[in-house]
Amino acid sequence: QVLFGRGWWRVGRLPALHGAKMSSKADPFRNGVVESDESGLGGGSATDSDGSGDAAKGCFGCTLAKLMQTAIDVVASIAFWYFLFFMYVPDWASWALLGGLLLTMVLWRVYRSYMLPKQTGEAIPYTCGYVRQGAKEMFLVATVHISPRSPKDVEEVIDRTRPDVAMIELDDERLDRMREPPAADEPPAQPRPEDLQTVTVSRRGHEAMTLLAQRGLWNGEWAGQVLSGSVVFDRDNPYGLKPSPADTFDGGIALVRRGSPNGEFAPFALKAHHAHKSGAEALLVVNNRGGLPLNRIGGSDALGDELKVFAKTGSCGFPPIPVLLVTKEDGEKLLAICGDSEGDDAAEPQAEFRVLPDSYPRRTLRKRLCQAVALLGSGIAILYGIIQCCGVDVGEEFLMAEIAAQARGIPCVCIDVDLNQFWSRLGWAVVPTPRNLFSSLVSWLAFPRVCFQFLYPPRSNIDVAGSMVLHAASFPLKTWVAFALAGFCASTVTRWLLHLFGMAGEAAAEKSGAVAVESQEDRDIMIDYINLLIQMYLLPQIYDAVAASRDEAMYRSVVAKRREQNANRVVVVVGAGHANGILQRARAEGL
Repeated sequence: QVLFGRGWWRVGRLPALHGAKMSSKADPFRNGVVESDESGLGGGSATDSDGSGDAAKGCFGCTLAKLMQTAIDVVASIAFWYFLFFMYVPDWASWALLGGLLLTMVLWRVYRSYMLPKQTGEAIPYTCGYVRQGAKEMFLVATVHISPRSPKDVEEVIDRTRPDVAMIELDDERLDRMREPPAADEPPAQPRPEDLQTVTVSRRGHEAMTLLAQRGLWNGEWAGQVLSGSVVFDRDNPYGLKPSPADTFDGGIALVRRGSPNGEFAPFALKAHHAHKSGAEALLVVNNRGGLPLNRIGGSDALGDELKVFAKTGSCGFPPIPVLLVTKEDGEKLLAICGDSEGDDAAEPQAEFRVLPDSYPRRTLRKRLCQAVALLGSGIAILYGIIQCCGVDVGEEFLMAEIAAQARGIPCVCIDVDLNQFWSRLGWAVVPTPRNLFSSLVSWLAFPRVCFQFLYPPRSNIDVAGSMVLHAASFPLKTWVAFALAGFCASTVTRWLLHLFGMAGEAAAEKSGAVAVESQEDRDIMIDYINLLIQMYLLPQIYDAVAASRDEAMYRSVVAKRREQNANRVVVVVGAGHANGILQRARAEGL
């Protein structure tokens, strides 16, 4: 029961964590479906009005269950590693055991595929999971980001299940980067009015007008502040390509045109630096095309552009003032007003706005450089870079989810953490604190149980191994070549990086006298052992930061977005590595 994750210890966790009132008429884990009352997560005790009695019993039960699970993991680990390394098994017995293992794995998966439609009530692909809680349902599609099968599975599930909302394993920033620009004959998508900054412009003897402006990526640094002042346009520096004289803006709001007249380098950040040097408290930019961009302005996928701004300004931080982009129509009106009031300070237009808070991810050049180095050192940038250079599409299932949702007229929302949170968690995970060291040890004790669940996945889990085989079968030759080449190059970089750590550790141990090395062969063995210890520590920690902690965050986001959208049926699209972590939390804690 512990191995399959469906026994007494999991039932004991439910009231302990959230006090959910389970239906007494049905097995809560029958066919992998959680059934509870309509109150969802807010149940209490019939005898204790505050639920404290049940909570105390649940906490005790949860602690006891964890201790029992750890004890079983210890016993299973001893038996597993002893059998693997110390027990003599004849060759014929090894082959027979391997054949029996493969046969039983195939038979178990045939049985699972037969039971899946009965479990969900829908003819969904084998790569999907399902959770039901009363009237609430979640269909989870496990994908491989480079697989041609993934977009087809997503489209099929959304079409067949007719959900109220689709959710994808991205944050808004990554989704914006993945979206293809509209075709030349298509009108560009427009931002929602609630995402834009409201600016009030007034002038003596005239009625005030309200403008909507797209925000700079870094404007959230001034969230809640009210900025106001005279709107000033420098006719000698209309594009803000250089600092104006120091007293030009005098604490007011600078007004410049977007871009440059002859194609000069003129990003928003550079204009903001120039305006600040000239005394401006904020910058208004007049758009040079119709409408407003869908996303925040000032961000750049090219690290080289930010390095150019650094070379010209000497700043690695955010620009020192907020920037707003107004429409071409509104901007021309402002330019005309500034022209009419030239030389008359009393007639100058006055602008005022309260900076809106902004949760859209933003990062300074310093942080971008650190993240770029981490991407290279970890091999992630090399892996995906080579795959994309070979023309293999990555993450197409997320764009397909958005397209299919739009076709059905339902929202498609993001549920993943942003890159800043991701790298922060990963950075803290690799620090060898006592807690992290203990966590890695306990993780390796659980290896036999996890391995068994991978080979024989519970009926309530997604079969990750089987799903990987199905996805791999859909790879064209180009994808196989790109994947093999990218994997080889990325692993080579990480292997040499680990080797450098091993060499440094061996040299330190030898110099301090902790070990006595008599030959180069002994030195190489010592380096190998150090590398092994580093990997045994890092692998569980990286998994926790890259997968487990994101599983928890995405599950919380699924629950919050479901409530926000008032949805009963949702489709969640995530990578196969996250699928069971989210499913297990949904079954244990509800939707």
